[in-house]
Amino acid sequence: MKRKIVSLLLVGTLALSAALLGACGGNGEEQVADDPVTSEVTEDVDDEDNNEIVANPDAEITFRFSWWGNDSRHARTQEIIALYMSENPHINIEPHFAPWDGFQDAFAIALEGGQEADLMQVNYNWLELYSPFGDTFLDLETVTSELNLGNWAPEFIDMVRTNGVVQAVPTGITARIPFINSTLFANAGITEIPRTWDELKEAGNIIQAELGEDFFALSPMGNPAGAYLMFAFLEQTTGRQFVDENNNFQYSLEELIAGFQFYQDLIDNGVVTPGGFDSDPINQQNPMWIQGHYGGVVEWDSSINGWLANIEEGNEVVVAPFFSTGNDQLSGLMSRPSMAFAISRNSNHPEEVARFLEFMLTDPRAVEIMADDRGVPSNQVAFDIFVSLDFGGLVVEAANMVENSETTVMRPIYENPLVREIYETAISDLQHGLITVEEAALRVFERVQGAIDSEIGR
Repeated sequence: MKRKIVSLLLVGTLALSAALLGACGGNGEEQVADDPVTSEVTEDVDDEDNNEIVANPDAEITFRFSWWGNDSRHARTQEIIALYMSENPHINIEPHFAPWDGFQDAFAIALEGGQEADLMQVNYNWLELYSPFGDTFLDLETVTSELNLGNWAPEFIDMVRTNGVVQAVPTGITARIPFINSTLFANAGITEIPRTWDELKEAGNIIQAELGEDFFALSPMGNPAGAYLMFAFLEQTTGRQFVDENNNFQYSLEELIAGFQFYQDLIDNGVVTPGGFDSDPINQQNPMWIQGHYGGVVEWDSSINGWLANIEEGNEVVVAPFFSTGNDQLSGLMSRPSMAFAISRNSNHPEEVARFLEFMLTDPRAVEIMADDRGVPSNQVAFDIFVSLDFGGLVVEAANMVENSETTVMRPIYENPLVREIYETAISDLQHGLITVEEAALRVFERVQGAIDSEIGR
C-alpha cells in the first residue's frame, strides 16, 4: 500500500477513516483495518445469527477494536467479542472492521489524528513505519499482569520489538509457500511437482505445449509476490538478505541484473504471465485461477484459504516445498508475523483491553471459534489448544512446513511503502516490457538505499 493516496482511492479511504474516527481512541472508542496479508477465508460461519454483538452502552467501560479481513474473519471475531461481553457485562466492545483495500490509508489518517482504536490489528511493518521510536503504541510490558508475553517464544516477541519496546504481539508467523494445482500438472503429463527453479521453468514450457498458451505453471503473481520470488532467488544465490541489520541494501548491480533476468526467465518459460495477459485482479477471485488455468500460487500460508475455497471442484491443490536453485546458500523463505495486535497508547483502559486480548488469544472457546482465520497461532497456549482440536487442511500443513524450514526473518523496511514502490514498479514495468532487465536492475540499485535512508532518517 503506497503512502501517496491517489484521488480515486481517497474517496473510499475517507469513508473508512470516518468509521475509524467515529469515536476517540483516547476515550475508548474507534476503528481500523492489514497482509500481507490479502483477504482470506470466505466460508460461512455456523449459527451466524448468534454471532451478532448486543451493544451495552450502559457498561462501565467501552473500548474499540479494529481489524481487516473477510466475512469469515469478521463473523468469528464478533462471536468472540459477544462471548466476552456476555461474561463481562461491565465491558462494551465496539467492533470496527473492513476489507484490506484502503485499510492502511485509513489507519494512518486515524493514527495521525490520535483517533485510533484501543485495540488494533496491525501489519508487521507498521510498527517500524508508524512508530520507529517505539512510542506510538502501548508498551505491552506494562500490562503483563493481563497479557502473558511468556506465551510467545522470545524470538517471536523480538520480531515485534521496536527500539527496545514490545509494541504488539504476533498472531502467527507466515511465509510465502507454493500451493500447486497438481491436477493441472498431471493433465500436462507432469507427475512430479517441480522442486527447483529449472524444473519449474521446464514444467511451464510443457504445460503450455500440452494444454495451451492460456495455461501457466503459476498465477501471474502480482508485484509483491513477483518481487518476493526475485529476492528469494537472490537470497538463495548470494546468501544475503535484502538489507543487513543496519538497513544497508545488500545487492550489487550485477546481482540485481541476475535477479531480474531470473524473473524474465519465469515469464519467457510459461511460469508466470506477461504483463497485460490477464486483466482480472490477481487474487483468489481471478477466473483463471478458479477455472484451473494457473498451476499454483506462491501465497502466505496464513492467507491461502480463500484461494482454496474458490477453485473449481476437480482441481486438487497441494503444498509444495519452496523452489530451490539446487545449491542454495539461504532457503529463500522469508518469514514474518502474519499480523499482530497492538494497543493504543491513548487508550483510557489499557488493562481491560489487554485482558480481552488475552482472552481472545488463549481461551479455548475463542481459539476454537477463530479456527485458522488468522492462521496457525504463534501463542503457545493457543497453539496447543489449536493442535488438540485437530484442525487440519493445507493451512496447517503449510504452517508446519514453515516451522520446520530454515527461514530468514523479513526486515520491516522491506515492506516500507516507499521502498516497495521502487522494486514493485520495476517488476511491473519489466513484466509489461516497458524496461529491460538491465534498466530494472539499475533503477533498484540507484534508488532503494536512498529511499531506505530517507525513511529511517539517516
